[in-house]
Amino acid sequence: MNGRRIALDVDAAGIARLRLAAAERRNSIDPAWVTELGDAVERCRSGVRVLLIGAEGPAFTVGGDLRHFRGRLADLDCALNEMIPPYHAALEQIAALEAPVVAAVRGAIAGGGLGLAWCSDIVIASEDAVFATGFAKLGLSGDGGSSWWLPRLVGLRRAQELLLRNRVLRAAEALDWGLVTEVVPTEAVEARAEAVASELAAGPTHALGHIRRLLRLSATNTLTEQLAAEAAAARTCGATADAREGIAAFTERRAPRFGGVA
Repeated sequence: MNGRRIALDVDAAGIARLRLAAAERRNSIDPAWVTELGDAVERCRSGVRVLLIGAEGPAFTVGGDLRHFRGRLADLDCALNEMIPPYHAALEQIAALEAPVVAAVRGAIAGGGLGLAWCSDIVIASEDAVFATGFAKLGLSGDGGSSWWLPRLVGLRRAQELLLRNRVLRAAEALDWGLVTEVVPTEAVEARAEAVASELAAGPTHALGHIRRLLRLSATNTLTEQLAAEAAAARTCGATADAREGIAAFTERRAPRFGGVA
């Protein structure tokens, strides 16, 4: 019960593999988990061309560790406040990374743990994946950014269904609702996510980072602000070797060889 919760390694291609590593606990979230996640994400802020998030065991994460909270019922509000702000800080860092994020979701993903999927750019789900908020069943209002991401991902009515009525979605439904990018056989989810991560790692990292930022800004920017942000990002990208390589490769009818910024 006191072993490592999160594992991280970064390979020579700039692929950072962050794995939820407490399979025996179904990767439930406790203070140690949050601390290790924050440390791992901090290490991904530079020198990374893509972040691949996966998990060991049959569940991606079942959300908050209810055994931990059961022992803190007398000061449950304090226990929640000890965990949620640092967890949210880690999620904000993932959302702001200057590199794409891919999640390989197998089995159950629930509660606050859903935030890891919401802030990923590409979500590869296994056929046995199950998505559940579950907050209202516990008398809680939720965390992990679900109240922000869900209306944007699935619309207000479906967000209300998921959060107020605790609707559980199987993988095919999650795909239909737009919560995941694709669904693959359970035994293929890791390989497919690796393939997508490798594809993105070979891309123009600087441009991909700007695309991530522009999409995030679009949620709150006016059209005028967004057009200005696009123009500024295009100018910045235009000064990179990757942009010169991309245009040259296209006109020469060959595959580009992007250097990225790792």
